[in-house]
Amino acid sequence: MLTKIRKKSVLFDKVFSQTFEHEIFGEKLRYLLIGGSCSVADLLLLYLLVDFLHVWYLAASVISFTLVSLFGYFGQKYFTFKNDSKNHTKQLTIYFLVLGASLLINSLSMFFFVSVVGIWYILASIITKFVVLVWNFMANKYITFKQHSNDSQSGKFI
Repeated sequence: MLTKIRKKSVLFDKVFSQTFEHEIFGEKLRYLLIGGSCSVADLLLLYLLVDFLHVWYLAASVISFTLVSLFGYFGQKYFTFKNDSKNHTKQLTIYFLVLGASLLINSLSMFFFVSVVGIWYILASIITKFVVLVWNFMANKYITFKQHSNDSQSGKFI
């Protein structure tokens, strides 16, 4: 039985590494895994704040978005973009500037979908996540966690 478990573990490790380390798709899949986890946590926190603590949906959206983004920073830095730069102060500053733009897009989209269109706030949040997704990926890949030639041997974006 132990041999079967080891074989399954080796198989899982091989599939996991081939999938998430794939030259073309790996980074995007890692981004979706971290981003998806953050999105689920954001939706759960949003629901808790609005339905149980009776926080106004827009304020709750800002609170949940901001709190979950702290996890997102470390997940994107180390797992998605495999960035080993020790300059956290600079990267956190850039990350929070990007996050500020994301938060503005998020808040304006939430207001539009809920208050103007009349969509349920959870559905509006899900739609909004797709609006913000592309911006966050591109900004974090090419700005926040950009690999400089003195940070990596190849000088390429990772």
